[in-house]
Amino acid sequence: MSDLNKIGSLLVLIGGIIGLIQGILMIIGSPFSIFPGLGDFGLGSLISGILLILFSLVALASSGAIHLGSLNFGNNWIVILVVGILMYVFGSDLGGILVIIGAILFLL
Repeated sequence: MSDLNKIGSLLVLIGGIIGLIQGILMIIGSPFSIFPGLGDFGLGSLISGILLILFSLVALASSGAIHLGSLNFGNNWIVILVVGILMYVFGSDLGGILVIIGAILFLL
């Protein structure tokens, strides 16, 4: 495993954990944001938080950080990239950006 893949795996791990934390905070009603977001698209904070937790778990499972049989797509950079974009769209600004950068590093 090359150094870029190790750094990418670490970024996806950190981004997935931040996404989980932001999803939990969104569910309980106290979301935090560092970068300007895209809005909630009319979804409530409960639904957005659940989706954010689900996307974070998919990112963690795809990178190999956790082992969930139903969410494991292998270490495929395109899946991780799409999940990172969805994480950013649904409210995890910093976590989504870290997952996107990690997916790009998996490509290299």
